[in-house]
Amino acid sequence: MTQNEQPQTEMKKLFTTSSIATGGRNGDVYLGEQLLHLQTRPAHSKREGTDPEEMFGAGYAACFLSALGEVGRRQSVDTNAAQAKAFVSLYAKTETQYVLGVELHVYIPEQTAEKTHELLEIAHQVCPYSNATRGNIEVKLVAETAPLL
Repeated sequence: MTQNEQPQTEMKKLFTTSSIATGGRNGDVYLGEQLLHLQTRPAHSKREGTDPEEMFGAGYAACFLSALGEVGRRQSVDTNAAQAKAFVSLYAKTETQYVLGVELHVYIPEQTAEKTHELLEIAHQVCPYSNATRGNIEVKLVAETAPLL
């Protein structure tokens, strides 16, 4: 450890997964041990496949719903049928630097927009994606009052 490094807090690792990418935005990804194959493509391309922002959004939305489920259990609120839709935007900060922005729209059945937003704010403190991106990208939480699907 160098003089300026701080010792890391010991954390309990819950699991590790892996993904393989080839070809960048015009390539392929292989997810997890099963090597689920997806083709990648540039955003708005006519080519079949997905782009990295869609995959990030799917991961964030799914992870956020799990955090919301934990929060709901603590507060005796049923979040089992909750839905989340992530809008992931790619921004050019400069000609050579790009950043992401996320809007998470979440619907919780039988909850007011105010109660939903309260739960979203708490889940935002629990979610690993939120914790990983906090201070790095803008994340906007939106409480929806109608189903997303």
